[in-house]
Amino acid sequence: MHRELASRFLAAVVAGGLWLGCGSLGLGGAADEPVAARIGDEVVTVAELDASIRDELFKRETAGAKLYQVRSQALKALVTRRALEQLAAQRGLTADALVEAEFAKLPPVTDAEIQTFHAQNAAQLRGATLEQIGPRIRSHLENEAKRVAVDAIVASANVSIELERPRVELRAGGPARGPDDARVTIVEFSDFQCPFCQRATPVLEEIEGRYPKDVRIVYRHLPLDSIHPRARASAEAAACAAEGNKFWEYHDRLFANTRALADEDLRRYAAEVGLEPQSFDECFRTRRYASAVADDVQEAQRIGVTGTPAFVVNGIVLTGLQTTEAIDAVVREELGLPAQGS
Repeated sequence: MHRELASRFLAAVVAGGLWLGCGSLGLGGAADEPVAARIGDEVVTVAELDASIRDELFKRETAGAKLYQVRSQALKALVTRRALEQLAAQRGLTADALVEAEFAKLPPVTDAEIQTFHAQNAAQLRGATLEQIGPRIRSHLENEAKRVAVDAIVASANVSIELERPRVELRAGGPARGPDDARVTIVEFSDFQCPFCQRATPVLEEIEGRYPKDVRIVYRHLPLDSIHPRARASAEAAACAAEGNKFWEYHDRLFANTRALADEDLRRYAAEVGLEPQSFDECFRTRRYASAVADDVQEAQRIGVTGTPAFVVNGIVLTGLQTTEAIDAVVREELGLPAQGS
């Protein structure tokens, strides 16, 4: 029974729904084939990786960033399985037996740990009592400990991920903050009526705080007219605010009032951030920056971005709301820094 549970957990950890167990993933490959990863002396080529996810590639729209996402998820599964098999072979075990043995070494989750987790995450648990959610917390902590144990095995296998992220080229432009010579530029495509864009603001602020000398933030407009009828007017108003050197103050005011973006509101916010009312009104009324906003939309579509928020980190596209750590991981790669916790 324990071995069955270990096997199921291993499948969940390494597969993520993508481990197909194909026999076509052999050792090495042609010398000129791009390498996706190395596990000790074992090499996994991109061609081998794609062969393992052939069905997944057919089912999805897999180009650019989406192709990288599918590949990287599958590669993590493949590398984890290979690393476990290598260590298991050294010990004369199967991968499942190795995982079972490692899990058996883990100390049990204590009641004190469950109580601490409950106290630290009270807001996210939405008032659930310890009695109500205690068993689920225990299961979560147990699975997290198992994940860490599997990660430790993989780390011991001398794994090197070499799968390259695709990059796009963007034309210059957009309000920016941060050093002009920053080593990393994050271009955000955003919509002032998008609640997920609103939630992205503190994420980018945290990244800026971590790398004040190395990160530059650029804002680009992507109003989603079909679902956000006031987004384009807000974008054009923000461009007028940029003309008056008040873009970021205006940006913050709009995201603080996403339900109040009528024309009179946009004019009021301009006055509140210190813009000269007549100049702003002329700019906004005549739609001086309508073409500039439209150009941003076309630029987003050209690189395959159709939703907000989206982030382009030194040409690497990340779509959808990202956690601070997800963006941080890419920034650290670009700066040549080791991954957090390594």
